[in-house]
Amino acid sequence: MKRTTLVAAILFASLSFPAVAEEKAMDHGKMDHGKMSGEKMIDHGSMNHGEAMPGETEASGVGVVNSIDADKGMINLTHEPMPELGWPTMTMDLPVTKRVDLGGVKAGDKVDFKLKLGRDKKYRVTEMESAK
Repeated sequence: MKRTTLVAAILFASLSFPAVAEEKAMDHGKMDHGKMSGEKMIDHGSMNHGEAMPGETEASGVGVVNSIDADKGMINLTHEPMPELGWPTMTMDLPVTKRVDLGGVKAGDKVDFKLKLGRDKKYRVTEMESAK
């Protein structure tokens, strides 16, 4: 009886160890999610990062502008955690609405911004101003 219990315990431990080791090895908070597939940027506007609160379609954030592509209406920024959406600190490309004046910001600026989920399930920057 003791031998069967011991074998079962060893088997269980050996099967669960790789999953535990893999989870502990990953620190998502320090990952640059904007460049997860080599140097190609990932479209984070359509991704669900973490468990957003049901019905959460808007969120506010603080970030640093890395680059701006006014022609495409895109901004790349590194934002602080956004608990409303379950997002950790990330660097990402985000589309902006026409109401956002990209001429008022430059790379290196710290900004306060608001995101809104569109009907296409992509988050867009709807407001942005210099952080206070």
